Amino acid sequence: MQRIITTASNTDQKPLLQHRFICLLFAIFFTYWMYGWLTCLNVEDWIIENLLVVICISLVIASHKWHRLSEFSYLCLFVFVMLHLYGAFYAYTRNNLGEWLRDTYHLARNPYDRIVHFSFGLLLAYPIREILVNKYKLTGNASWWMPIQFVFSLGTIFELIEWGVATFTDTETGETYVATQGDVWDAHKDIILALIGTTISMTILYGIKRGYFTHRSKNLVLTK
Repeated sequence: MQRIITTASNTDQKPLLQHRFICLLFAIFFTYWMYGWLTCLNVEDWIIENLLVVICISLVIASHKWHRLSEFSYLCLFVFVMLHLYGAFYAYTRNNLGEWLRDTYHLARNPYDRIVHFSFGLLLAYPIREILVNKYKLTGNASWWMPIQFVFSLGTIFELIEWGVATFTDTETGETYVATQGDVWDAHKDIILALIGTTISMTILYGIKRGYFTHRSKNLVLTK
């Protein structure tokens, strides 16, 4: 665990794709990404869903010279992107896992998009905090609160992007992409779930940092 989870505070500046762990994550991502492109249920929706993915992956690769994240942060980003790709493969509203949850627990809608919004907050909080601490030298309570505010803002911006896509595409494409499934409060719930996710993440990390959990937490190297 300690070999994988680091603070990325070293001066290693070799190209990102020369790191074995990062190459492994990228290979898995690219393989599934191509598979999704060739076999997804709705190509138009898949392309729209993945525009931000392409932009974000490009930024992650390009920003390596600006600031190298820890392998744990790259792992968090990878898991979130894979969850998103799995949702996009089924245009979210027809996701198999979501349909199983809906039918098993008699839910009113396919909840998979809710899972991804929650995961957005849960998984992106650590990379955001790492940048704030290691790159911008943020310290004290602000280093725990700012990631929550960042995720809340990013979640809200994404909902505005969804609104824009729905406005400038045809009705069927817009409804598929936004995936409200008849819930008029869908955007509000998505933002709240991201907020809950990042709050949980920061609370757990803070507890590990302060030694509130078992001795096993000593194997986890956190940012300052």
